[in-house]
Amino acid sequence: MGKKLIAVCLSVVLLFTAFLGCARNKSSLPELPLHDRVSEITLNPVDERADCDTLVFSCIDYRFAFANQEFINETLGLKNNYNHISVPGSIYNLVNPKTQELIIGKVTNLVNFHLIKHVVIIAHKDCGAYGGSSAFGSKFAEQEYLSADLRKARDILIEKYPILKVDLYLEELTPSGVVFEKV
Repeated sequence: MGKKLIAVCLSVVLLFTAFLGCARNKSSLPELPLHDRVSEITLNPVDERADCDTLVFSCIDYRFAFANQEFINETLGLKNNYNHISVPGSIYNLVNPKTQELIIGKVTNLVNFHLIKHVVIIAHKDCGAYGGSSAFGSKFAEQEYLSADLRKARDILIEKYPILKVDLYLEELTPSGVVFEKV
């Protein structure tokens, strides 16, 4: 019962967080005219394949969403070839024994059904799951702790799936933009 309760609580937090983020940030996009409330987007034939070999795992923090997409698509060159799991706290939930199975279950599905061989984990500084940057006491302590958790997350995945190649990145919001550092 404890695991089910944790899964339900995590789902509620995820939905509540998404609602708050959307409620505070009113979209400037115009309402799309949808005939009969249906929209169709034409796919490139390459996009129609049933599998891809990469999984990207990141936090849902809206401050990093656009930079993450650009980094994944352009810098890593993964456009049209990755699945994306985005949960509050990302690595915190993978290294935390109380929530780990929820994440491992999703990874298992993707490894089995989409033939995942490569995982990219992106964590960020000032993560609310850890209590924000102030919870660490210093920038150095935050860097060391998050880097250690990234390595721990990689070890957890490789122990379960030795075939995986796992790349780790730590991102930080700066006055000039988002900076990605390979760990």
